[in-house]
Amino acid sequence: MTWTLGQLRTFVAVAEFGSMTRAADHLGYSVGAVSQHISALRRVVDSDLFRRRGRGLVLAEAGRTLLPRARNILAAQQQAEMAMLGRDFRREAIVTLGVFGSASTTALPKVVRELAERHPHIEVRAREINVETMSAAVIDGVIDLGIGINYPAAPLPPMRGLRWEAVAEEDFGIVVPAGTSRPSDDDLAEADWILPPAEELFGRAMRLATSALGINAKETHIVTDTAVALALAGTGLGLTLATPIMMSLGGPDVDLHPVAEAGGREIIVLTSPDPSDPVRAVATVVTEVFA
Repeated sequence: MTWTLGQLRTFVAVAEFGSMTRAADHLGYSVGAVSQHISALRRVVDSDLFRRRGRGLVLAEAGRTLLPRARNILAAQQQAEMAMLGRDFRREAIVTLGVFGSASTTALPKVVRELAERHPHIEVRAREINVETMSAAVIDGVIDLGIGINYPAAPLPPMRGLRWEAVAEEDFGIVVPAGTSRPSDDDLAEADWILPPAEELFGRAMRLATSALGINAKETHIVTDTAVALALAGTGLGLTLATPIMMSLGGPDVDLHPVAEAGGREIIVLTSPDPSDPVRAVATVVTEVFA
């Protein structure tokens, strides 16, 4: 087999971004050049590397096999270049950590500081991943480990090639404009609600939570982004549910009234069943930060 470092670098970018257009923007290439690299690499391996899912691209079986090895090749090349500058790479490791919005805000700075003190040979590279696809990103090798969410009311199904551990638990609360008292049961039933799409795991969990409050929520606003949902709640356009960590994406315009009967969520750390020692070290630090 004959491939080039450029083709492998392009392949990794497309795998991580799920789009040739976004990979091209990241690499500074034209979309045509990215397409040519992927086509040439496909001919080398004699198999499709990607398949379409909606508007994006996901790894095919050959792509999942190649991705971690391509990363190793590119890392080895980088190490060779840096070694010429006198750096010692025998003790260095690169770990890619998948994060989502509120986890990035609350945990990532602490994780980076702790790792710098305890494991200075490990370089962590954060990558924002949709929490709905965090499991697939670990299984496909797009990231080494991820911070994810499990909803006990709508739990994650078992997946081959994935191991996860709950590191924190938190209850849902009702989000209202700052200074507003907890809505009454009648208010909850009559209010407009701001909810995620029903087809998402978060959306199903939120609807189960509102049902646990004894209401049939009026789904007035369907919003995917938590920060947007909190902003809408802060202007009085409706009620939504959040947890203390999720509230880090809000601001002074919203308050949270805990309601334990609505249930909650678990923060989880996802890895492969047999992670490397550097990945284990990062997972341990993440667990301790959330504990």
